[in-house]
Amino acid sequence: MKPRVGLIACDSIWEPLRSAHGDYADMYGALLRAAGADVDLETYAAHRGELPDSVSDCAAWLISGSRAAVYDESLPWIAGLAQFARAAHAAGRPQVGICFGHQLLAHALGGRTEPASEGWGIGNIEVRLRATPYGAPPRTTLKLFMAHQDQVTRLPPGALWLAEAAHCPHAAFALDDCVLGIQPHPEFTAAFMRDMTLEGSFRLPPARRAAALASYVEPVDNDSVGPWLADFLRLRPRAESDTWARWQTAGGLF
Repeated sequence: MKPRVGLIACDSIWEPLRSAHGDYADMYGALLRAAGADVDLETYAAHRGELPDSVSDCAAWLISGSRAAVYDESLPWIAGLAQFARAAHAAGRPQVGICFGHQLLAHALGGRTEPASEGWGIGNIEVRLRATPYGAPPRTTLKLFMAHQDQVTRLPPGALWLAEAAHCPHAAFALDDCVLGIQPHPEFTAAFMRDMTLEGSFRLPPARRAAALASYVEPVDNDSVGPWLADFLRLRPRAESDTWARWQTAGGLF
């Protein structure tokens, strides 16, 4: 039986990008399949007020990006999602948050998310790994796509600081063995990033747009991050993953 993963969609890819590249479910499904995880992906449109009835409805949870801000109190669905994230954490259900999801998990669990002082962080950007638990790639740096104006400025109490970028100090974190937040977008392709960067609703300074577009010709390390996420969510058989052995060796954390 395929493991059931709940995709909490906090936005929808907008047109014309969605017709060309798919929506979040398509992107995350492709990322997980490429990592060797054959899953049943159940989507909940949180931005439309749709949340699961229980944290036990799925084996693990994946929280998507969004054009919204996690601190926007005019959007009541964000408070509901934060409450769900806290309940899932209390129950020990694995959760991975990407971009907005990363910021939401940090904010909901005692950290803080704010507008980035430098404005847009966008492009194929170098991320430095500070620690490598949960089957993270055994490397010191990765090149990954980013597209955000907000960022985590304070980690939740007890969180492990996993990664940083020049413009984004808290690029990834983990909390206990069931919460993982990542600011980059491993589900995005170079073609999508290029089209999004050129899309009219993105009001980027010309120099920043040009630098982002130039970066998309460089190799990206999505194929290193996909297995990390799949292992953290407990989606791959133990024979396909070294994460389980690392947990057993070091008492469940590293």
